[in-house]
Amino acid sequence: MVSATKVEGEYSFLRKDSHLDQSEGVKIHLYRFGAEHRNDKLESLACFEQDGPSLLDTILLAQWDNFAWKGCLDYDVTACQLKVIAGGRNFVGQLNNKWDSFSLKEYDKFFESFACLKPNSMKSYDGLLLGISQGENDRPEVVSSVSLPKDGLLVIANAYPVEYGHIFLVPSAINQLSCYWDKRMIGLATKISSEVNNAAFRVFFDNGTSIVSGHMIFQACYFAIPLPVESASTFTVYDGKAGSDIIVSETVDYPLRALVFTSTNLKTLVGVLSEISFSLHDYATAYSLLISNNGTKVFLYPQVKNLVTGCCLSARECGGYFVYHTKFGFDNASETEISNRMGSVSLEDSTFEDLKHLCCAIADDLVM
Repeated sequence: MVSATKVEGEYSFLRKDSHLDQSEGVKIHLYRFGAEHRNDKLESLACFEQDGPSLLDTILLAQWDNFAWKGCLDYDVTACQLKVIAGGRNFVGQLNNKWDSFSLKEYDKFFESFACLKPNSMKSYDGLLLGISQGENDRPEVVSSVSLPKDGLLVIANAYPVEYGHIFLVPSAINQLSCYWDKRMIGLATKISSEVNNAAFRVFFDNGTSIVSGHMIFQACYFAIPLPVESASTFTVYDGKAGSDIIVSETVDYPLRALVFTSTNLKTLVGVLSEISFSLHDYATAYSLLISNNGTKVFLYPQVKNLVTGCCLSARECGGYFVYHTKFGFDNASETEISNRMGSVSLEDSTFEDLKHLCCAIADDLVM
């Protein structure tokens, strides 16, 4: 169980019994990143020691707890039964008869409604927790705002959570998305992971299964234990040039072929991932991303659609975390069954080798 802890001092944020639309007419609270000062090597906050939870971690959990306290969640996800499935891979199973992936389609109209909002006319939505954008001050801050962040994103609570703190990260300029925004979204998602600076926090994205078609919308939540893929063995396929600060690895003896990108240089990491995402999109290749380790590690899961179901796995499932709707399915979940599901969407050896060479070439070009 992950919990929020109040930060004392100059920072302030909504308490559990306060509401977004009751603070002197304010409709949204805005978290602003500290100024970058044109730093070409934006390092993850994980590289620096920090006493207690970060500001973003604290306000995010406080807002989500407030949303849950108001009874807006469809169920209490913390009461769902969990188990580590027998076997050497430590896959995780959750019994949740109320969660349904199709229920996420209910968010279509919710997200698309933001495209109609004027910059200076922010409506009140129960699920809107806060906005996030770049700031100009040296330190991050939380301010009150009556408008959407111009070049930022909105944090929206998922009423059908898979884990504690489950949220959507939605571009505030959802009606003006482009490849430029795709790169910004990857950058913002990675920076958020860094500034939350909580080992339990994971950000994920599923290309081709986006809640709103054609839009790059990330999700995030807190996992109390490491995902199985994070414990999988890897071997290095690219260690870059001198000073490149990025390593590309491949998972070993894991049923779904995946590449792992590691760097404390967030700018380099985002640049490489963006170019790879553009290439995968051009080739109509389905893929998922999992951002972990406070933004310094990203798992890329290229996939083919399952021949029987016609579907791909979510980033969460690629990581080894599965939700079961029935007690029978939960009780009979096995490592073999999950491995077969992963194997059914994994790329063939030759195709994966081609992708691996492409990723290494992109990394090599961008760090020249």
